[in-house]
Amino acid sequence: MNSKRYELSRAERQALVSDCAAAAEAAAIALARLDERLSRAEPVLAEGVRQRGHAFEAQALIGLGGALCPIEDLVLHDAGMDVRSPTPEITRAAGFWAERRRLAQRPPAEILEPGALRRRLGIAEPLEPAPAPKQSVTGIAAPWGRLGRDDDGDEADEEDGDEVDADDDSGNPAFAEIDALLARTRQKLDAWNDLSSEAGRKSLTLRDPGYDGAGRAECWLAVLEEGRGLPAALAAAVALDAWLVLEPSERAGELGFALAATVLRQRGLAQAHLPALGLGLRRGKFRWSPHQALGLRIAGLLGAFGEAAAFGQADLDRLSLARTLMIRRCEGRRGNSKLGELVELFVASPLVTVQLAAARLQVSPQAVEAMLKELGGTLPRELTGRKRYRAWGIM
Repeated sequence: MNSKRYELSRAERQALVSDCAAAAEAAAIALARLDERLSRAEPVLAEGVRQRGHAFEAQALIGLGGALCPIEDLVLHDAGMDVRSPTPEITRAAGFWAERRRLAQRPPAEILEPGALRRRLGIAEPLEPAPAPKQSVTGIAAPWGRLGRDDDGDEADEEDGDEVDADDDSGNPAFAEIDALLARTRQKLDAWNDLSSEAGRKSLTLRDPGYDGAGRAECWLAVLEEGRGLPAALAAAVALDAWLVLEPSERAGELGFALAATVLRQRGLAQAHLPALGLGLRRGKFRWSPHQALGLRIAGLLGAFGEAAAFGQADLDRLSLARTLMIRRCEGRRGNSKLGELVELFVASPLVTVQLAAARLQVSPQAVEAMLKELGGTLPRELTGRKRYRAWGIM
């Protein structure tokens, strides 16, 4: 089994509390100040900070993995208005963006419930499968060759396999060894993929059968339970560090950042938002590595929490100032004017294009162009530098 362990003795926990006390307190104060400002801010501004934080967090997590995720492509893909074929990185970022939205709307206790976590990670205890009948080496066909075939086709394959074996018996034994190797490979593919259902046939992937995701997840849940006696920020940092070390999910490694942010919500430090911890880690100078000492890793993650809170504060100031300036342009307009809705769209989205605004406001692109001209000097910065297919955003 490819399993890992993450164990903290009582002495190590006490050392973390004493060594990281200042960093944990600074991170907790920064997160609490941002949360208090968001709870008191106008709803449109607070929601704008939250939604933009989701987008920037998804982009930052892809960047931490060394890949490229342009924010304009991500926003357009989320709106279903791609201008080019989405890359795998854009698809992953969009999936994590949607995941954060769902987590932000659910109670933290429900998210961190052990049963819910096991179901989310796909490691729920399966029913005992019935023993599969033994197959001879010659009767195994490649999974892609068996799709869409009926029983008659399978019988024909077995007969053909018998004929091939009869021919191989009198041929070169090296070819028989190659055929046996291919047969074993097909058996492995059959074991790793579910060919009994339509959904399984559509998602043929290679997974490590010795990964022991269930064992890693149980170890992480134990760390999460032990962290209840630690300060809130320190408990979230330990949970995130344990996730990065253990990697309980073979496919959703970014989920640990959202779960650590959920721990902060549960402990009362971020009741009005879901902190963008990956964004804080990306913006800071610290780079996490499993080879570093435990105290150094935890202190670096706590610094990332502070960076995330600082970015949220700056983003709220930025949105508040930009909205105040643009709202002045809306004074004296007719009651059916869409200019105010365009201003709210600029606040809620990190990037706005003419086509996106036309679809959201249900007006023509020419009407959007006219409203952009009416904003004049208060119009947010143009981000592309092009004369066509332009995009604006409050940055």
